[in-house]
Amino acid sequence: MHRILVSEIMSAPVITIDPDALAVDAAQLMEANNVRRIIVIDQEGYMCGIVTDADVLEAETAGSVASRYDPGLDEEWLTVRDVMTADVIAVGPEASLGQMVEKMMETKIGGIPVVQPAEPGSELLLPVGIVTETDIFRLISEAWRADEASNTSDQ
Repeated sequence: MHRILVSEIMSAPVITIDPDALAVDAAQLMEANNVRRIIVIDQEGYMCGIVTDADVLEAETAGSVASRYDPGLDEEWLTVRDVMTADVIAVGPEASLGQMVEKMMETKIGGIPVVQPAEPGSELLLPVGIVTETDIFRLISEAWRADEASNTSDQ
């Protein structure tokens, strides 16, 4: 199972958002699509960050605490750029499931974008998919069900 390619289990196409969109729009997009992370892309379609539901929640919490204690503070609308992680940990579609899981465990992240260079050798990355803990659990569950079914038919 650890040799399966990331491209075989990734979710695609990915849900993306512009860095200048409002953080509240990112929250609504996540809720509407039942996801916890969205890849942030620039005007050319290259990945420039990732925003998670935790990023948005933290920003919302900080904003409500600040405004509660400083009623004179003008409300400022946060953008995705304000709350996203710009230094994104990603893998290529040819990475193995084992390699990707190792990276996720090392960095303590629950989802990882799958990217490919815009052209060979380029640092500009195009998002082609995403793999989350749920995708990995689904793969394990399917393997378990198949094993159970084959054990039942052997009896």
